[in-house]
Order: sequence, then structure tokens, then C-alpha cells
Amino acid sequence: MVVREQGSGNSRIERSRQSALDATLALVAETGFARLTIDAVAARAHVSKATVYRLWPGKDELITDAVATLVAEITVPDTGTLAGDVRALMREAVALYANDRPKRLIPEVLCEMSHNPELARTFRSGWLRSRRRALEQVLRRARARGDLRGGLDFELCLDLIGGVIYYRFLVTGGKLNTKFADAATDVILNGLAHDE
Repeated sequence: MVVREQGSGNSRIERSRQSALDATLALVAETGFARLTIDAVAARAHVSKATVYRLWPGKDELITDAVATLVAEITVPDTGTLAGDVRALMREAVALYANDRPKRLIPEVLCEMSHNPELARTFRSGWLRSRRRALEQVLRRARARGDLRGGLDFELCLDLIGGVIYYRFLVTGGKLNTKFADAATDVILNGLAHDE
């Protein structure tokens, strides 16, 4: 659990906090979790080591807070069709993973999650949950319109849709672009859409 300093609304403290979070993300992307130190974060952020420790009790809390800042607010699309909504979400995800910082950071996060339960909880409850909720909302609307086949397992659908991006991003290293997002959407929807 992250300890917030009293009066964290103070602009100086908030600037120090944001600088430390940005420095943490940059350093993890450059050197990995294992080599990250509070000293390095303080130096990169141009804050004192004592300031970092006032804001976070330790390295794990700092890292989990930094990862949580990567979770952007997702606007759930409402194009009126399942295909349009899924395509919009896939394009948003592809754009995110094509960005330089997540491209370097996410593999490090996933590796660290295997032996850091706190980081795993933060990543799953923040980054992943926000994306899954957006997609689940799209699927529920589609089911209400009668656009989905009956009896679909939503959790499996969420895994399939997200999994195709992660597989390309982490395993094959293929291009992540709009063409891929649209083609993947078409293939996936062939298995989800209600038969005419």
C-alpha cells in the first residue's frame, strides 16, 4: 500500500511525486526492475532520496504506483455495432502498445509479475481491468441488441480479444498497426457474431 504524504495536494509535493513516477517508469524500461534503486530514481527525478521515501515506503510500492499511472482513462466506444466498437477498442490498444514506453515497459512488468504478487495485483486491477471492463461493456450492449451468439463465455471472449494483441506484441513481434487491428477484429467477430 502506498503511503501518501499529508498535504499531497501541495503542488511542490505533487511535482516531486510525478517526477519520481516518471523517473521510475523510464529507469525500469531502460534497466529492468531488478536494477532499479531508490538512489537512481531520486537522481533522475531531481528530488532527494528522503522525499522518495516520504512518498513511498519502499521500492515495490513505488513501482506499483508507477505502473498504475500507465492506466489511461478509456472511452468506451458506441458506434452502434459490435464490429465498430471492437474495432475502435482494438485500434486504441494497438496504438497504446506501439508507443515506445509501454513497448519497453510491459515485458518487464509481465516478467516481474511472476515473482512480485503486489505488482501482479496492481497490473491486473488497473491496466487490465480497465481494458476488460470497456470490452465487456461493448459485449453486453451487443448481446442486448442480439448481435452475439447465445451462450458465449464473456471471460473467454475478453481473453481471446486481448490475447491476440499480446501474442503479437510479446511473442511474434509482428507489426501492431491499424491494418492488424482491423483484420484481427474481423477474424474474432466471425466467432462471436450472431449467425444470420
